[in-house]
Amino acid sequence: MKKIFLLLLIFGLMHGLVQSQDKPASMGFIPSSYYTFSWNTTFTMGDFNKWVGNASPAGFDLGGRYFIKGGLVAGFNMSWQRVSQIYTNETYFLPATGQAITATNYRFTWMVPFQAVIAYHLMPDKMVSPYIGLGIGGDYMEHHLLVEEYDIYKTRWDFSLTPEIGALIKLGYYSQWGALVAFNYKWTTNQIDLYKDKSSKNLQMLNLKVGIAYIIR
Repeated sequence: MKKIFLLLLIFGLMHGLVQSQDKPASMGFIPSSYYTFSWNTTFTMGDFNKWVGNASPAGFDLGGRYFIKGGLVAGFNMSWQRVSQIYTNETYFLPATGQAITATNYRFTWMVPFQAVIAYHLMPDKMVSPYIGLGIGGDYMEHHLLVEEYDIYKTRWDFSLTPEIGALIKLGYYSQWGALVAFNYKWTTNQIDLYKDKSSKNLQMLNLKVGIAYIIR
């Protein structure tokens, strides 16, 4: 019995030694790239907040990041977002007819942003890798004002800048799956001018992103 136990102990030690030799000296790895899918909550600011004051969880974000050297990465972001709000008993001057209507109205904007992204991961080989980044690109936006049977809307393209802070969180030191948590501020050249004497320009917003990541070694 003692000989069997000794043989099992030696086998276990040798197996552990082989496994430790297979692993790199430092815990974790620097990915070659990773791809994300996240849920996006939008908080409007400034003139945009006067148009729609509600925070909106109606949005998602797709992204890809490619490691260039060390923690420096470049990539892309594509999103879909929607903000909306109902207002009661407001008077509107319809630009097409010059008529004034006092009624309940429904306002909404939906956005499709496209941006190139550059970022820097502070600890790219760790389980939790915080980063800072900047997105540069444009957005397609549709602004709608629904008053009774009227649907007044405009479509616009814009230029946008999005500084972002966040973290890539691996689900294990060597796992190819992870989580993404990020917060960003977006400034755009977009504007809203759907009715007389009321307009919004240089639309701004804050976005909270929470999602999953697929990590390629």
